[in-house]
Amino acid sequence: MNGLKLKQGTHYASRSRVRELAFFTDSAAYFSALSHAIVGAQRRILIVGWSLDDRIRLVRGGAAPPDTDTAVDADADAVVDTDAVVDTDAVVDTDTATGDAVSPDERTLGELLADRARQNPNLRIQVRIWQAPAVFAADQHITAWFEEQARNQANLDLVRVPAASAFAARHEKYVIIDDSLAWLGGIDLSHNRWDTADHRGANPDRVNPDGEAYVPYHDLQLMFTGPAVRDLFTVAVRDDLVRDDCDPPAESGAPGTLWPSAVPVDLRDEELLFSFTRSYPDRNDGDVYVRQVFHLYRDLVHAAEDRIYIENQYFSSDEITEALISRLEEPDGPEVIIIVPRELPDALGRMTMGVNSAIQLARLIDHDRHHRLGIFHRVSADEVAVNVKVHSKMMIVDGKAVTVGSSNISGRSFSLDSEMNATILSSDSTAGSDAITSLEDRLLAQHTGVETDAWRARVARHGGSPLSAIRERIQEWNGLEDGRDHVRSEVPKRVPKELLDRFDMEQPPPQETVFQRIVRSNPWQIITRTKRVWVTTLVAILVIGALFYAARTDFDIRAVLHGIEAIKDQRPLLGVLLTIVAFWLTMTVFVTIVVPIVFFSALHGPLLGIVYSTLGVFSGAAIFYGIGLALHTSPWPDRYQAVRRAKAQLERIKPYGLWAVAISRMVPSGPFLVVNLVTGLLGFTPMQFLAGSAVGLLPGIVAFSVFGEVIRNVFTDPGVMSTIWFVVFIVVYFAGVRGLLSVVRRIAAWVSGDPEE
Repeated sequence: MNGLKLKQGTHYASRSRVRELAFFTDSAAYFSALSHAIVGAQRRILIVGWSLDDRIRLVRGGAAPPDTDTAVDADADAVVDTDAVVDTDAVVDTDTATGDAVSPDERTLGELLADRARQNPNLRIQVRIWQAPAVFAADQHITAWFEEQARNQANLDLVRVPAASAFAARHEKYVIIDDSLAWLGGIDLSHNRWDTADHRGANPDRVNPDGEAYVPYHDLQLMFTGPAVRDLFTVAVRDDLVRDDCDPPAESGAPGTLWPSAVPVDLRDEELLFSFTRSYPDRNDGDVYVRQVFHLYRDLVHAAEDRIYIENQYFSSDEITEALISRLEEPDGPEVIIIVPRELPDALGRMTMGVNSAIQLARLIDHDRHHRLGIFHRVSADEVAVNVKVHSKMMIVDGKAVTVGSSNISGRSFSLDSEMNATILSSDSTAGSDAITSLEDRLLAQHTGVETDAWRARVARHGGSPLSAIRERIQEWNGLEDGRDHVRSEVPKRVPKELLDRFDMEQPPPQETVFQRIVRSNPWQIITRTKRVWVTTLVAILVIGALFYAARTDFDIRAVLHGIEAIKDQRPLLGVLLTIVAFWLTMTVFVTIVVPIVFFSALHGPLLGIVYSTLGVFSGAAIFYGIGLALHTSPWPDRYQAVRRAKAQLERIKPYGLWAVAISRMVPSGPFLVVNLVTGLLGFTPMQFLAGSAVGLLPGIVAFSVFGEVIRNVFTDPGVMSTIWFVVFIVVYFAGVRGLLSVVRRIAAWVSGDPEE
């Protein structure tokens, strides 16, 4: 490669070494090896992914012995190599914790994980899956049964993790077992992923958990041991997915331990680079974007001398297209081989990312003046109408560098989504170059339907040109198609590029960015900017609804109120006790305590409402504060995302003491129950808790108790005056809270010695 020098920070975040590494070029082999390792795990199983389906079976149709999962074509050399997969003995193992025989192929992924958690209480199973927002449909299916198992088993932990933006995804796919064996690549543990390397059109085992067949699937995954595993675990800690609370891993991972014995080692003692795409919110300078994967792809393209081999699901990056065009226009530039899916499986994907990809690939075709570009689609050789879903995110350059991971060649993968790639750069390593060249040969042999040795012979007959060998082979092999004509047919005639870019966005919409900055800097501005519209709408809806209900219904609300008051008058102590207990219960149901305050003041009147609410709110708050104080040193509450978020916000203002508690009451950082719990977890003293709660809660209790009386009047005596009082209350309340919040902030700043706060 042409003087390539990768820089830490620009092209990668960290570099470490692997002791052993294997390339999986089909998901059936990966799933089989993973099932073997899950059975042998003793300390930790960490699963991080974009998608998960706990209903899938990892091993299907019996476990294939190594190197025997083949498909034979008509000609003599048409035998497809596949990865070594776990042999028959490897799928029926013995659980070292219980001694019981287990058969992973008879259980779903969820059943396997739940069984392992139950059999070995010392084994921690941590599943971290992207929490897809409403604007972003994700291909996920986590059953209620598995969620219940995670709730009921202390050592089985399922957490959905949101991305930094509602328009971004957490797209990484990796697994770590016992902090000593890891997998990383583009394959999620989800439905519609399992397939063998031959990608036959009809495969009775290639069905989803609902029993429905799906199209063949192609992707890659790395498996490795050594210090790089610990570095990968550090990534999970840095991303706040897990805590670094385990002992350093033992020296393990060599063949004969967790490494499945039937899986050969492709590479030993080599450097592995981890590169990322990340967007981090920054309080002062706006969002910070890490684009290491993009810089890696672009500079590898510029450094290529002989050939660039790409497999990718999406090819829609303007910048990578420009880099490849510059190489194709050189008289003696490298060959470029690109394998992409013929079409995407979903209609929306075809109309957006599919069209975007066609535009970029057509640009490459237009600049291929020296005929060194090959664009190919993988299809099933036995059913050519069946498209193979090429899901890979891989590039090999000159047989000396390979990058594999989760990142597509797209704007969002290079800028917005959370992505991770692992790269091996072996320009000075003969063993490394041999392993990378062998991977390239293995993949191209699979795609052209021949054995690896037969493929190498074909390339040699063409003077070392894989592109020429492919062009000859596709004349006699149905499993790989020249994609040039198809690409041109997919390019739209009149579709604005700006519209297509909306689906391949490189950063969140400006509206969301502004909203996030307001939240980080001054949450009050959200109310300031939206209160006129929303308050007016809310008031109108409530008033019209109340008047309509009171006028049209035969329901006698006065009779109900009189009945409740009669119970209170006859047994006052019981009424007080039941009211306080009701407050405790509603704290576990409602995010805010406004609902019970308004309700009870409407029942009992403003004066008794204030008394009841003060007793109920403060006693309930004290209970959860006490629980938090008792769990002050325990990591258990941090399993919950709401607790982690509230802690992160309260920790920043903790130096304000009681004023921090007061601010947390006026600008809540989470549900009322959680805020009280976190106040105890962070070690606020009882005096700080009580005084801060009094400052922050009493004004609201008084205000909403009065509001309860206003609500009562709207129902019992609907009219102009009650409506006017309703509107007046809303206006006065917002003005009062805003003023009080300003005063509390000034006092807190004065106490902390920061007058500019």
